[in-house]
Amino acid sequence: MTALKPRMNLTGSKLHPDMTKDMAEATQEFPPSSPGDESRIITVRAEYMAAGEPIGSIPLPLSPKGVVETVKGAVKGQQPLIFTDRLGERLAFERSGVRLYEAFLGKVVNADGQGAMVDLNNVQHFLEEEHEHFQLLVQCVEQLGGDPTAVTPGADIVAVQSIGLVQILTDPRTTVDQCLCTLLTAELVDKDGWELLVALARGLGHNDMAREFEHALLQESEHLTTVRDWVKLGAISEAGIAS
Repeated sequence: MTALKPRMNLTGSKLHPDMTKDMAEATQEFPPSSPGDESRIITVRAEYMAAGEPIGSIPLPLSPKGVVETVKGAVKGQQPLIFTDRLGERLAFERSGVRLYEAFLGKVVNADGQGAMVDLNNVQHFLEEEHEHFQLLVQCVEQLGGDPTAVTPGADIVAVQSIGLVQILTDPRTTVDQCLCTLLTAELVDKDGWELLVALARGLGHNDMAREFEHALLQESEHLTTVRDWVKLGAISEAGIAS
């Protein structure tokens, strides 16, 4: 695997101005076969939204304690199940985080000299912390009487979001720098996710959980700062700029 090098790129339309002109003129010669314009798709989407079901459902607590907590929250005008959904969301993202760092570790090890700015010990350490965060969330869901294997709506959404990130890290064609930019995207989202969990836990009176989440947030902040530095160093090095 080699770093980025200039090669003939055939995607630009200016390479073939005559063919590009012909394509543009063809849109006038062969207009759409149905009436209306692109605004129609908004109406179609609205019809599907009105008839469609929501994405997944928030599972009800399985234990008596969980039921009691839900009822107590409802009496106060709160929605504890929203917290359950956010826990499931973060749990799904941390699972993907483990896979991302596993893939990145393999990428750097086999990168033929790329990624000199990356500390493999740090990568392994971050991988282990992502797994610890996953385990913490499993324990918290169970503590609230939930099932950590249940896919909440938030978990479903995050799983779809994460597909592209994992695909980039596992693509044999991507470089270390490209993978670092992908990790940066994941860490930016992850940090904000933990900040939200801290706020929700505090607001619902789960102070012990909030303290655990604050510790995880500190670790994720370290991940973010480190990956951000690696991205910057990699780009400067690749561009041949003296740091």
